[in-house]
Amino acid sequence: MFCTQCGAQAAPEHKFCAGCGARLEGAVAASTGSAPIEAAPAGPLEDWRETTNYRVVLGHPEVKALIAEASKATKAGMSAEEFLKLAQPVLNAAGAGGVSMKLIAEIATPIYAKMGVKTGKDAKNGYATPYGRVLAAILCSLASRSQTLVAVQEGTDGCVVQAEIPSSLTTWKGKLTLTVERKPEGTLVTSAVVFEGQSSDWGRSKRVLEELHQDILNYRSLQP
Repeated sequence: MFCTQCGAQAAPEHKFCAGCGARLEGAVAASTGSAPIEAAPAGPLEDWRETTNYRVVLGHPEVKALIAEASKATKAGMSAEEFLKLAQPVLNAAGAGGVSMKLIAEIATPIYAKMGVKTGKDAKNGYATPYGRVLAAILCSLASRSQTLVAVQEGTDGCVVQAEIPSSLTTWKGKLTLTVERKPEGTLVTSAVVFEGQSSDWGRSKRVLEELHQDILNYRSLQP
């Protein structure tokens, strides 16, 4: 070992240079024999299957992987907006042109909604499954059906999930509200679908709720 100040050679056990008196680098580590300090290993992740914390469920790597896989099942069906765009030339030829049908729908729908015109369905299903598993299955269902997550309100033993249902050939955009509650026997899901500004949805509300229930059963079985 050599002194970094004057260059004089020094024995490994020396703490100070015999030539200039400077402290020798590495002397403390050599004399104490201490090992480098390593960061403590991260603690185990909270079990997302049992928790009622929405952020824990959505933020867990396993759940993220499930949602990513579920999103691959998204079917890009034709929306009402796309249908009207393609139908515009035909409507024009039939004398219905002049104003965009999409614009008419955008004006009419909120007016009908204010008048109280709406359609929808609600359902209540219980699952003998831990809360976290059911919530993860719901998120997978939303991802697989292009239903956009809008908001989540957390409570002590559950949460309220709000999502937007994309438009289709029979309906404009709708609202899906899910109340997810942890119960002693499992998890209770109360779901409601509303399409505002429409007096009929041709059975779509019922199909949305049936698909959600089946998705929960399917996706919970795919979980690790």
